[in-house]
Amino acid sequence: MISRGGRTFSGAKAAVVLAFLGAVQISANQLVKIPIKSTLRSDVTGLNPSAPMTNALVKVVTAVQAGNNQTFPNVWVDTGSALLWVGAQEKYIPGPYTQAINQTFSLNYGSGGVNGTAYEDRVTIGSATVDGQIIGSESYFEGFTGVWPIDGLLGLGPTGSNQYEVSGYNTTPTFIDNLYSQGKISEPVFGLYIPPYVPGEESTGELTFGGVDSSKFTGDIEWIPQTTPTNEHWNFMVRMYCPTNFPEKLITTIPTKLSSLAWGNITVPSPIYGRTDCGVLQILIPTETLLDMYHTLPGSSPDSTDSMLNSCLIFPSNVTVDELPAVEFGLGNLTVSILSTDYVVPESQYAALNVTDDGQIHTWLCPGGPSAVNLGQKALEHIYSAYDTVNNLVGFAPAVVA
Repeated sequence: MISRGGRTFSGAKAAVVLAFLGAVQISANQLVKIPIKSTLRSDVTGLNPSAPMTNALVKVVTAVQAGNNQTFPNVWVDTGSALLWVGAQEKYIPGPYTQAINQTFSLNYGSGGVNGTAYEDRVTIGSATVDGQIIGSESYFEGFTGVWPIDGLLGLGPTGSNQYEVSGYNTTPTFIDNLYSQGKISEPVFGLYIPPYVPGEESTGELTFGGVDSSKFTGDIEWIPQTTPTNEHWNFMVRMYCPTNFPEKLITTIPTKLSSLAWGNITVPSPIYGRTDCGVLQILIPTETLLDMYHTLPGSSPDSTDSMLNSCLIFPSNVTVDELPAVEFGLGNLTVSILSTDYVVPESQYAALNVTDDGQIHTWLCPGGPSAVNLGQKALEHIYSAYDTVNNLVGFAPAVVA
């Protein structure tokens, strides 16, 4: 059974569920669930994919079949962009379903850029196949050192959010756009479940197309309208605050002027502009809130090193993780807590992030800009997210504990 809000779909209207690795045929009366296997981002000095898992980070990837009967096993899933491209390791070779369109593609990400030749092709992910999908064949790319190795990128941003990224086109349909327009799914909805990374273990997650998987979250999906314009990112309005039971030993350090912000006894004032992007590793919160956190706990500071957590919040060594309160996000009528144990970076991941073990408490909490929140991967490991590409809605629910 697949739930969307308060409705349930079954039988022929069941969602097509896409696996990150492998492919299974869909039965008309069941939800197909295929586990993912974590891929590793190794020590930054060697970028060796065989490095121990305790010295690695998880990136969300899927296998994509296209070209000359090729499978690209490590295509990065990204809700912050909206174009599919492959060929970063094994080069894309035009196959029997490939159509030359004599166009190029080019786009930039926060972690790098890519360009190459664009084609139309039959593309299969898991058990879902579309024809005529615009796909980029990489000719040149740079950056992406934080997530290497990857084979390409599957953009699942909002419809119309890839303006002018393919020459000759204003925008091009995403994979889910084509699934819906070709009648392969009955609802223009996809869901994303990313379990927390556990050192030494494989994490299993799930991407669903055509609905959401109610076994991966608790309660109902809280649907929130996208803010306009809807063809840029998965943006929405958010409430953010923290509980008032701040540790007694720390209360004396909180200036009384902080009552309007959002951490500990602090409340962040509206408006707060939210975004969800699984292609971002960190949890981004308002820059002004981070500044107030520094003042709340003397000795706190931004990370000023050349690590992957540059500018992120560091707490002093005289504070324990258990003393730090949860960050709570108000998503519509839903409140979701990110515990301190979940926003503090485990020491086992320092090497992969190029973080020096200096005895301080390093966090995934980083500046998002004025009044801006971005729920990156480390937030989405605790929040199930859903996306309606036609009705311009973003949905959230507490994720089940893996």
